[in-house]
Amino acid sequence: MDFEKALAYELQTIPDLQGKVFPQTAEENIKPPFVVYVSSDGENIMTLSGPTEMTELTCEIHVVAETYEQLKSLVPTIINRTKTFFQRTIGRNGPLIKSVSHIEPVEEIDNNANYYRSSFDIRVRY
Repeated sequence: MDFEKALAYELQTIPDLQGKVFPQTAEENIKPPFVVYVSSDGENIMTLSGPTEMTELTCEIHVVAETYEQLKSLVPTIINRTKTFFQRTIGRNGPLIKSVSHIEPVEEIDNNANYYRSSFDIRVRY
């Protein structure tokens, strides 16, 4: 299982997100809350000794919710789930995560669509 499939698997274990985790864009007519992610292919880590077998990638996670309260509850839940990736295999036989970090979430409101959004990046090495 590749990183993206493993990430989706892990995030869908959060009760509010079952069947609501999507690559690139959400399916049409999906009602919040849901998550959209965009992941790089990653790159091999180079050391002074040369290339390693380890890959590092960055993944953008966008959380969409109906209310601000829902957003403020869901974002920490998602961040805490990603923190559990450290030193374990994620998904069903996905990659073994050697390190994981995230940047502080940025919040937005879309008055036209009437939803709340928070976005943040995670960086993993596996």
